[in-house]
Amino acid sequence: MSKPMIIGALHLPLYGRSNPGVSMAELEHYLLANCKVFYENGLRTLYIQDENLSQKEASAETIATVSALGRLVKREYPDLSLGVIVEAHDPIAPIAIAKACGADFVRIKVFAGAMVKGPGIQTGCGIQAVQYRERIGAKEVKIFADAHDRTGFPLTDIPITQVANWVSSAGADGIILTGFTYAQSLAYADACRDSVHGKPRLIGGSVTPDNIRETLKHFDGAVVSTSLMLDKEIPGNPLRWDGEKIKRFMDVAYGA
Repeated sequence: MSKPMIIGALHLPLYGRSNPGVSMAELEHYLLANCKVFYENGLRTLYIQDENLSQKEASAETIATVSALGRLVKREYPDLSLGVIVEAHDPIAPIAIAKACGADFVRIKVFAGAMVKGPGIQTGCGIQAVQYRERIGAKEVKIFADAHDRTGFPLTDIPITQVANWVSSAGADGIILTGFTYAQSLAYADACRDSVHGKPRLIGGSVTPDNIRETLKHFDGAVVSTSLMLDKEIPGNPLRWDGEKIKRFMDVAYGA
């Protein structure tokens, strides 16, 4: 039996026009310090999460910076399964970045349907993402897409099973289902079991060492970040994630 897919989300600090004082060297130092603690404690799949705000497509500095950082990670950890997510609602940028840096997958949050979020209404961009992936010959880049992104609200009351079916049919390789509560996430996973055409279902948040075993009875994998962070930041140290928490989580998830 294959192991469940556990993805660590490594959030980048703001940079570029969002925070001009952060240098590329500082970003590299931050990224490698936190990649190391994930990697050395058994979490071998993670994505770089860009959080620079954008109302439309990703900025040029986002594409350039995340591509360079991704290439650095793949050079330092060639057997790490690496992904990319950008804050901008952009079907092109994450796939272009992944192709450039050799990443293995991307996450796209509004892939089908429509969501109301802080910047406004975002409509599904899955078809553009899949067509672009085909056009640049990047079939090796897998797309994990959200059927429900809890950072926004569905524009209309469409059953989650229908949205999951749309996401799968549009070409996503895996479907992320995250409710506004942990209980709702489990309900989504069970309801959508037959709507995703055999593709893996992942939960996008709210997992901890205490609930991961229960979670994996409903899902094929999980994205985890907040529950593995240090309780307090260390002054002058870029480390944000706790190696002991990561190890415990992975031991529980993999039944060690």
